[in-house]
Formats: sequence, C-alpha cells, structure tokens
Amino acid sequence: MGRQAGVHSAAFGAAVGRPVIRPPCRPPAPPPSSNKDDILLSVRAPVGSTNLAPGACCIGRGLAAIRPEQGVCLKYLLYALRRHAAELDSKGTGTTFRAVSGGVVRDFNLPVAPSLEQARIADRMDDLFGEMDAGIAALQRCQEKLGRYRASVLKAAVEGELTAAWRGQHHDVEPASELLQRILAERRRRWQQDQLRTYAERGKALPKNWRAKYKEPVAVDHDDLPSLPRGWAWATLDQLAAPERHAMTDGPFGSNLKTSHYTSSGPRVIRLQNIGDGEFVDADAHISRDHFQALKKYEAKPGDVIFASLGNSLPRSCIVPGDVGLAIVKADCVRFRPSPLMSTSCINYFVNANPTRARAKRLIHGVGRPRLSLGSLRTVAIPVPPLEEQCAVAATTRDQLAGIRRVEDALADELARVTRLRQSALNHAFTGKLVPQDPVDEPATALLERIARGRMARQRSRRTA
Repeated sequence: MGRQAGVHSAAFGAAVGRPVIRPPCRPPAPPPSSNKDDILLSVRAPVGSTNLAPGACCIGRGLAAIRPEQGVCLKYLLYALRRHAAELDSKGTGTTFRAVSGGVVRDFNLPVAPSLEQARIADRMDDLFGEMDAGIAALQRCQEKLGRYRASVLKAAVEGELTAAWRGQHHDVEPASELLQRILAERRRRWQQDQLRTYAERGKALPKNWRAKYKEPVAVDHDDLPSLPRGWAWATLDQLAAPERHAMTDGPFGSNLKTSHYTSSGPRVIRLQNIGDGEFVDADAHISRDHFQALKKYEAKPGDVIFASLGNSLPRSCIVPGDVGLAIVKADCVRFRPSPLMSTSCINYFVNANPTRARAKRLIHGVGRPRLSLGSLRTVAIPVPPLEEQCAVAATTRDQLAGIRRVEDALADELARVTRLRQSALNHAFTGKLVPQDPVDEPATALLERIARGRMARQRSRRTA
C-alpha cells in the first residue's frame, strides 16, 4: 500500500483503546459492554464486519467493541477497518467457524493519517457512502418489487388468470377430470402388468382377488379448496406421479450417504443447496460410480422435480436440468417423477406459488427446522388444467419470469458496480488519493507518540493509586 505524507502504519492497538473481546469460557465474569457509537467488529463468522453501537449495550461472543483514543477520528477508524476487512479475515483460524483473537486484532496494522486529515477523509467518505447507500437502497427496493411481481405471476398462473384469454379461445379441449382419469387408469394398468410379470417370473399362480390389492394414490381432500376455472380439476401430487415404483421417493438417510462419501468428480448428489425457489442452483457434490450404483433407487433424471422437505418456503421445488448427468437425491430432498401426461414445468410453477404453500402450511412440522414429510408431500393438492392449457400456462409463465430475471440480472450488475465503487473509494481514501493533504498538519507519528505518553501516564497513575 502506498504511503502518503504524514501517514504512519501502526499496530491497531496503538491507536485505539483496548478492544473489548468476550473471553470464550468465563461464566462468572460480567458480559463485556460498549457505549453508544463504539465500533462493533465481528471477530467470528464472519470476521471483519463492522457497525456502530446504537447505544450502551452488552456484546456477545464474536464481537469486539472498539473505542478510539483521543485524536483518532471514530469514522476514520470505522472506514479503515472496512477497507482492510479482507486482510483481517485472512488472519482468522478455525474450520467450522473462522475467528480472530483479541491479540490478532490488537496487533493488526492500519494506516494512521494526521488527525485533521482523518476528519477530512471521514467527511468525504460520509458524503460518498451516503450517496451510494441511497442508490443501493433504491436498487434493493426494486429487487423487492420484482420479488413481489414474481409471486404475483405464479399466483396468476396457479389460479388460471394468466391463461384466461386462452380459455376463451379454446373451448373444445379434454377437461382435466378426464385427463386425471386417464392418468389413474394408466397407473392401475401398469401395476397390473407388473404383478402379472412378477408372478410369471416366479412361476406362481395369481392369487384370488389379486386386483383388489392395488393401492389407490392419496385422494384430494376438497375441504376449503377454492373453486377452479372451467375445465380444471384438483389432484394430489401422489395422483400425478408416474406409473412406476418409487416415482416419489426421498433420499437415503444415515450412513448410506454422508459427506465423507463425497468425491471430487463422478455422479452428482442433489442436495438442499441445489433447490432454489423454482430453479435449480448449480452447487456441485459428487460420489463414486460404485456408490451411485448402490443407491440407484434414488436416481434423479433430467425433467424430474426435486422437492425440499426441510427449510423455508415449503414445498419448494426445482426441475433437474438436462446437463446434470448421473445423479441421486440426498436426504431431505424428494425426487418426484410426474406422469408423462402432465407438464413438468406447470407442476413446478404451481408448487412454488404462494397459494399452494399457504395451503400446505398445516402439513409442515417444526419451527426452527420446518419439515414436510414424504407422506405429507404426497397429499399436497395442486390444480390441474387441461393438457393443452398446461402447455400454455408453462409457456406464458416462463416468458414472464424470463423478463423478470433479465431485470434482476441488470439490478445485480448495478449493485455489483456500486459495491466496486465503494471499495474503490475506500482504496483511494487510505492511499492518499481521496482528499487533499496539508503539509502543515501534525504528522501521525506525533499523534501516536502523544497517545503512547498518555497511556504510560495512565499506567503510572493506576500503579500509584
């Protein structure tokens, strides 16, 4: 880092009062405290984040309260810490939670400018950050509005408003009630075929009333369900599953699949991290081919719908993209293979719509860790439009969401640009390029010497008291 006139690089502890950091295990001691406008520095998971204390308060584990010495500008110190947050973070240790000790904080070097220049830098940074913060707040408000607009698009789709004009132009289509009967009939037919083949392979005669052993999928509970547009019908996810075994299954639990089984390459493991709000998030995890073969029952193929059964916004789902390759689902994820007579995209949009989630709330258990079991997920009801209208719903919704995504990407780019500007301003501030320097300012070395003398005097006073 370039050195500007009058600036001295000093250990952090030389320019501030002793940072107050909570000891890891000392229950009898009173909790550390901070005063209003003390700098609060995160020293544990994450390291380096800062803010000003809003008032007198106690601080918990993972925070340091920092009070500058006389002659050191509070805001200057705050901005200096923000400029060098990444360097402080690089000194952290630990695997589960990265942290820095009080000694590391006290020995951390920061550039110390002359007192008057500190004030000029702080004032200029306040002006710049005020403008940037206002711009960031405006961009974030736009993002929130887009989020609400996305939710309204999905709500209009699941309630039939998005394709109301389409229905007005297409009267002669198979109603969803007949489509659902075809789906259920094909399911029963496939089950019967499987039974005939199984008994034939075993060389056994079919038992009497063998057809009566067929288990119908979970039916819809129509209580409190709203009315639907013309030609639509209600169905459970269980009813809409493909006519095959394990069309709807959760991932392996326990020792069958652990983090220690992950490899650097090989078949993919689809985890909760991959299930975005209606979209697949490309977060890699792999297992060996041999392990994949042992867990092939849980295989996820392109076009399958993957549900999150743990976490927020349940039921939350995404579609497995075509470029994933061999993959299985992990615990807390449910692989759902829909009937070929249904639009997978339409199911995915309807599941992620707020009306569906609102109806599913009564099925969710747990507060800190909300969970939706496989059995409960089977009972979730969604509207089923006629097949032709499903295609129209999927296409219209996809176009609407694509437009939203383009705007979201533009906003994200602008936020990234403003973030870079903030960092550039910090870099300029602490390399002498942001404000003019005055050669008559008292140099920082004189300030640090005066602080040191004051500390020595206080120490002598405490020893003689």
